[in-house]
Amino acid sequence: MIQRRNSFPVGTTVITAIVILGLIPMIIRYINGLGAVSNLSDGRAWGFWISFDLYCGVALAAGGFTLAGVVYIFNRKKYYPIIRPAILTAFLGYLLVILALLVDLGQPWYIWHAFINWNIYSPLFEVAMCVITYTVVLALEFSPIIFERFNWHVPLRIIRAIQIPLVI
Repeated sequence: MIQRRNSFPVGTTVITAIVILGLIPMIIRYINGLGAVSNLSDGRAWGFWISFDLYCGVALAAGGFTLAGVVYIFNRKKYYPIIRPAILTAFLGYLLVILALLVDLGQPWYIWHAFINWNIYSPLFEVAMCVITYTVVLALEFSPIIFERFNWHVPLRIIRAIQIPLVI
């Protein structure tokens, strides 16, 4: 019999190293400003950097939204086994978008201002509202997994009742 050591798998080790390496520029960004890590101006932070952050996370999430529409609206049952991983991937994609926005904005403690001070002429307001809305929708689409795990039948029935409008 082969003895197994208590160690991280190679994939987990690689991902952990990438996360640690990613935390370094994030800390430098908060200490020295956006220009220190991206060569962008702190006065006008919108550029390639934020586009890259948003498009990567949103593109990752688009597959989950599309698959949810195909399965729930068009009733394609053969794709049902992969709907939960797709929604989880989409949810993680939008969490990456939120993390990227918090780094790009530079003052994440002011993120609540999007809820209170509505500046409907700002592109950032539109981005904030879209990201918040899509993240809430994905959290609600993902919630049946948690409700089933803990045998919470009432919230599960509510989510199942609003599932089609939620996906639309």
